[in-house]
Amino acid sequence: MSRSVLFPTLLCLAVWLAGCGSSTAPSSGTAPDNDGGDIGAGPSTPCADARPGFHNAYFGDLHTHTSFSIDAYFFQSMNGPREALRFAQGDPVGLPAGDEDPHTARRSVQLDRPLDFAAITDHAESIGNFRNVCELGGVLPADSNPACNLLGRQIRSDVRSFVAGDTSPALAFLQGLSGALPTTRIAWRETQRINNEEYKPCRFTTMHAYEYTPNAFGQSVHRNIFFRNDTVPGDTFGAVGVLSTAQPDNTNIEWDLFDHLKRACVEVEGCDVFTIAHSANTANGRFFRPIDPATGLPPARDDQPLTAVDARLRAELERGFEISQHKGQSECAVGLGGGLLQGEETNCDFELFKHVCTGDADDPAECADYCTGSATDPAFCQHRDPLYAVDVCDTVTTSGSTPDGCTAPQDFVRDALTQGLAIQDRLDGINPYRMGISASTDNHNGTPGNVREAGFTGHGGVLDDEPAEQLGEWQCLEAGSFGNADPSDPGNCPGRLFTDAARPFNPGGLAGVWAPENTREAIWQAVRRGETWGTSGPRLRMRMVAGWEPFPDDVMQRLADGEDPAASAALPGVAMGADLPPRTGDAPRIAAWVMQDPDGHPLQALQIIKGWVDAAGERHIRVHTVAQTDDTPRLPARDSCAVYTGQHPSQLGTVWQDPDFNPNQHAFYYLRVLEVPSCRYNTHLCLTRDIDCAQLNPDNGIFPESSGLQGFEGCCDIQETATADGPRFSGTPVFQTIEERGWTSPVWYAAPR
Repeated sequence: MSRSVLFPTLLCLAVWLAGCGSSTAPSSGTAPDNDGGDIGAGPSTPCADARPGFHNAYFGDLHTHTSFSIDAYFFQSMNGPREALRFAQGDPVGLPAGDEDPHTARRSVQLDRPLDFAAITDHAESIGNFRNVCELGGVLPADSNPACNLLGRQIRSDVRSFVAGDTSPALAFLQGLSGALPTTRIAWRETQRINNEEYKPCRFTTMHAYEYTPNAFGQSVHRNIFFRNDTVPGDTFGAVGVLSTAQPDNTNIEWDLFDHLKRACVEVEGCDVFTIAHSANTANGRFFRPIDPATGLPPARDDQPLTAVDARLRAELERGFEISQHKGQSECAVGLGGGLLQGEETNCDFELFKHVCTGDADDPAECADYCTGSATDPAFCQHRDPLYAVDVCDTVTTSGSTPDGCTAPQDFVRDALTQGLAIQDRLDGINPYRMGISASTDNHNGTPGNVREAGFTGHGGVLDDEPAEQLGEWQCLEAGSFGNADPSDPGNCPGRLFTDAARPFNPGGLAGVWAPENTREAIWQAVRRGETWGTSGPRLRMRMVAGWEPFPDDVMQRLADGEDPAASAALPGVAMGADLPPRTGDAPRIAAWVMQDPDGHPLQALQIIKGWVDAAGERHIRVHTVAQTDDTPRLPARDSCAVYTGQHPSQLGTVWQDPDFNPNQHAFYYLRVLEVPSCRYNTHLCLTRDIDCAQLNPDNGIFPESSGLQGFEGCCDIQETATADGPRFSGTPVFQTIEERGWTSPVWYAAPR
């Protein structure tokens, strides 16, 4: 769509939106008044699986978008909060396919195992407004508004801007205008009502939640907000307004949210809230701001050094970090470790979204061990699209990063955890980055928990429903008004690139929680205290207890049973997410345990990651492999993706004592478990066809139509060779695997001061 068409379309829709400010709620009703009964309190008697002194393992998804989110709506997500929560409980839902009739379900998807809990986290910015306007709250068919149809086509045709966080000024203004309307209250109340109706204490838990989504300058600084019960603010709090679209400013973006939550909830009787940070790996270096050597503190509010008051505010509200989701993992990254990793980290190549390793000569030195040109290189080595293949950030300010698309160590939680240790003594002992760990999907199809690699159905409606979209395709990125631009003709395709619009995404992860029962109160409290873990998708059960005294001989069985150390003298120590008590022994002992997903792949290794700060203030990380199987892991079968099971036990566990403990150094410890290698989703997709890369047309790197393989070019690593007669193209089969994994919340040790 040309700008001459886009701007009038947006103007018409803006006028329409402005006239809808007094809209009433949809006919399906509204949520109970906020001062009504506390539905989130749970049953009057304990659940059947509740056992005094014990916790149970529950799995869920704390990050899902539905048609109430502006992006999901225009990606043609067909499912609202009701459908999403029913899907989480095991019901099938429909998904669109193809652009010709995106409002009709052409596919069906269903979980193989229901979830125990789920949260709908639609974007606060314009929540529900476009659905309410374009469909009058679901009364009209989805394609009945011409202005909305034009806008949707424009958004879908420029999805690269959405991925990069580079929303056009016109669309940003429209979103800011719609976000300021009182109609957002309708969707927020409707979501609460549906949450309460789908909440089934002891069987399935829902939470009142939404996402705060600032994207200015491409610096995604996103958080999900979770409320304890039905006492919640009357509206969501968004990062986009009419004024902010004209003068974007990221200086106080997190402090605006924390200040709002303090006023609107913390200081309101009966209202409790926490946030979970996510997608730090896409923040262009902005998420955890680096320490200023001049002050020993990171810049914070008003670009001034972080204060103890603000550190306490952040620590009280920011209770969790989403370490893995459909935009990759935010634990650590190859090429960004520097001295912090001491060259010991060998598992930071997993599901990188933005990355600095491409196989080029100017890559950071450690990249050479990963991007070797082999067909089994990690998936990111093949992602050459400049959306994802980026440089290390040179400078990072609140008004942008240099270069615009970049990544940095402070976009990963491992760096943030060590920063927290380094600055807490300057902040009255307050660690602002003391967060628990979880994972989720960030699904935009309204299908929480849909994490299967084989048969992955995508995350974005019609944007990733076809092989060419999931695997990549040739595009003319610099065509502009070039009328004859043709991706199949290299001579008439300015800026021709094999793009990866969807391939770097992945199915996402799951959150695990140890709680006494499956109720809103119990799940909320468990996440807040950090008795949580996250996985990249499998339902691994993980536990860690840390203390100073020896553990009983049957400690592994006690961990598997869910015995709560806070209620058991026989299990001395604290659970993950807690602080170690004052030292009474020579070094902390950690009892670590993991159980394989019964429907997943075998276990490979159990690791303890330690971070600490030495006397000079230098930060360190060391990875200790504390338990592993005797079998050498093997790659899955190339012709079937069958995983080699070998002699791998269903459980790994050990008691480990830190051999390098220094009582004068702050430290943290968390668990990471690795499964044996298995096929990534794009490899599964390629195996649905008999791919022969030799059939690629050497003139353009595209399969001939007669082959029936068009759209599957991403199954080949395509090489372009310059010749006197023009470029020639050839390809070799791609076979990409992953090592699924899980991470627990840390335990912290504070040295006496």
